[in-house]
Amino acid sequence: MARGRVGRVICNGKEYSSQKHPLLEHIFHKYNPQNDTSIKVIPFTLADISEAYRNVNVYSIDKTRNKRRVREPASISNTILDLVRQNRGIEARMPDSLIHLGYDLRKRTGDNLAGEFVYVGVGNTLSSWIVWETNPSRITLSSKGLPNIILDYLRKDEGALFSVIDYCDVLSQVLYNTHGVVVRVQHPLKWQPNEIDGLYIGVIGDVETLFPIEAKALTTRDEINLDQIVGGVNTISLNLHVRVQDIVNTFRDEFYLVEGPGHRERFCGLWA
Repeated sequence: MARGRVGRVICNGKEYSSQKHPLLEHIFHKYNPQNDTSIKVIPFTLADISEAYRNVNVYSIDKTRNKRRVREPASISNTILDLVRQNRGIEARMPDSLIHLGYDLRKRTGDNLAGEFVYVGVGNTLSSWIVWETNPSRITLSSKGLPNIILDYLRKDEGALFSVIDYCDVLSQVLYNTHGVVVRVQHPLKWQPNEIDGLYIGVIGDVETLFPIEAKALTTRDEINLDQIVGGVNTISLNLHVRVQDIVNTFRDEFYLVEGPGHRERFCGLWA
């Protein structure tokens, strides 16, 4: 029996492992009613998700057999991100009917886009997550910059990660082997449907470079989704009118220079 956080999920007499899977089926068949696998990419928007919530009767049934209609949440911007945030397997992010057709799911951003169905062939899946090296190279930095008074209050979350980055001048040291050249602009930076966890800027030799940061707390066990990263870089590029090659994206444990869609060059290991 398929079970999730809310118990059983039922739609039109069929049981699903996620409340969102019947919505994905509805959206898919809206654009591909004949299940034509020659259509390799099927993009869809936030408006499509909202329409699916209104028109698809999905019910959750808890352990006491109480039945509740699944309604559209106040914000749907993370609907697809929540499905691809971790690589739990294609069965967790896609309904069986679409898996059997050979499709997988990818997050999309910009122009009100929310995601896209991608034909990968039956038995195949997308590789949208960073696979970390078993023994990455590391740079060890001093933590003397952290004021003793805050140590007992730092939490194991993304906010604490930024405190360490700022107090210890991590980005200046790791990227430029010096101090005080990379400074915080703002965190977070929200441009719906994207949120940049932190934005930094550095100037070396009159060259100005932006550093949008995707921060992941180890406690959440979230993985780095490359489509989310590229979406963040494109968001910065479009809203601040800068070239993609002037933007560096920084991850937990490793740094990548984003030169364009699908191209990443690793700088170095950082720290976990």
